[in-house]
Amino acid sequence: MEDRTQTLNRRKVFKQWLFALLSLVIVVQLSCNFFRGLRSSDPVSSTLDSLYAQQTDLYETLSAFTAIARQGDSTRVAQSTLDASLTTATAQARLVATLASSPQSSVTPGLPVDPDERLLKSARILLFEDMSASPYIRIVKEALDTGGYFYLDVGSAKGWFKTQLLSGMEWDLIIAAAEANREFGGEFFEYIDAHVARGAAAIVENWDFDLAPRGKAGQFLNRCGVRFQTDWFEPNLRVFYWLQPDHPVFNRPNSIPPALRNARRIWTGDIGDLLEGDSTISTDESAPIFLAGTNPNQKNQNAVLASCLGGRVIIQTFRTHEYHHDDMLMLWQNYIYNALTSYFSQTGKSVPTPAVTALANPEVTSTPAGPTPGPDYIFEHGCDGIFSIKLTEAPRFQRDLFEHHAEGQFLILDILYQNQTEAPIMVWDGDYSVEGRLAERLLEYQLNREATGYLFIEGAGELVQDVIGPGEKRRVRLAFDITPKGEDWELVFRPGSEFDSVVCEARIPLYR
Repeated sequence: MEDRTQTLNRRKVFKQWLFALLSLVIVVQLSCNFFRGLRSSDPVSSTLDSLYAQQTDLYETLSAFTAIARQGDSTRVAQSTLDASLTTATAQARLVATLASSPQSSVTPGLPVDPDERLLKSARILLFEDMSASPYIRIVKEALDTGGYFYLDVGSAKGWFKTQLLSGMEWDLIIAAAEANREFGGEFFEYIDAHVARGAAAIVENWDFDLAPRGKAGQFLNRCGVRFQTDWFEPNLRVFYWLQPDHPVFNRPNSIPPALRNARRIWTGDIGDLLEGDSTISTDESAPIFLAGTNPNQKNQNAVLASCLGGRVIIQTFRTHEYHHDDMLMLWQNYIYNALTSYFSQTGKSVPTPAVTALANPEVTSTPAGPTPGPDYIFEHGCDGIFSIKLTEAPRFQRDLFEHHAEGQFLILDILYQNQTEAPIMVWDGDYSVEGRLAERLLEYQLNREATGYLFIEGAGELVQDVIGPGEKRRVRLAFDITPKGEDWELVFRPGSEFDSVVCEARIPLYR
């Protein structure tokens, strides 16, 4: 009986030893491979060196176990050694799993580094989307709004779009989404091309490049290294395929499914264009990449989506609303993100100065710079010696601005402020607000973007968000959609507050 018990104990110990051995084999193999790959892609490896050394120790332990096994004497493995080995194996497995899920190890090779959120938000974006005059959801506008971008929206107004393209403003990204059955004049391609030649990014959706009068789209397409091939006329299946599924446009920040889901049909006849490459016009600088096309086996023809100029220009020749809303929303979010990422990478622009923190005064003060025999808003107010600010006109209320942009009752303020420091300061659109009271309740309103954008288009001053140089003055017109029942309104100017880097605060009472 005693011999049987000893035999069972030996088998039990052997099974534990075997489990530890197998665990260590798996962990050492996986983790060594993991660390080897991670070390080759991550220049910061001091921590990994230490961890790799632990893997070496484990390997030596494994070798000792193997030698014992070859001698056929499993009883020489002490229970404490087995317990320690199992603990080590478990800890190492958890370590590998944790590191494998960390941001450092999850970066896909070949993809650019994510830009700072403030850098993306600092971009000057101009949006033309001709579906604003239709009953359909504006998917491009929704993509910008959900991404938190700052942009000027001209809707479907081609006159406003032309004015802004020719205004002298150096736009960072121009978006022209021309989907509707309306002529999108060839001159717009010339204006967009001029900005692209300067270095701006552009995203163009157009279903009828060959309709552009007198071939004026040609220079823009040539710069991208592509040309019109043929119309995509009433196909039996409105289906196309990813030609470069690993491209960032399909993976950052959203993972786009390999086939877009169709929505209900809106357009008939000519529903899009097909593009092809042309070695006679393509250059190393343009280097077009065809991302999607109607034939998965043709990488240089029958394309409906292309990227060029290092990714800062994207051309889409199919119509957005022909496909499922959620798919297209994510795809447009990726267009915007990747075009701006490429633009900032190529231009070398850095994160704008969020604040002059060295000048920040923790004791915030805001007092008129002069006597107050009249309303406070007519006098210049100080912002801790960093900005001066005043209203240039009396506050006014207005109902319902331009129909496509804003409906409501707006408090409109005309402001002049000046950077009084010797350093540039970034002012964000979230740095302005108004506060008031309704009975005993505090009211606070941020800028209404659409109404404020309309006021800028109408011809008042500069963009409300920009880098303000030393000594530079800025005239802006602000619109706040407020309740008409509020009282004791104040304008609150807190530069840097949108990104928690407030340098000063000025409060201007709007009525005595």
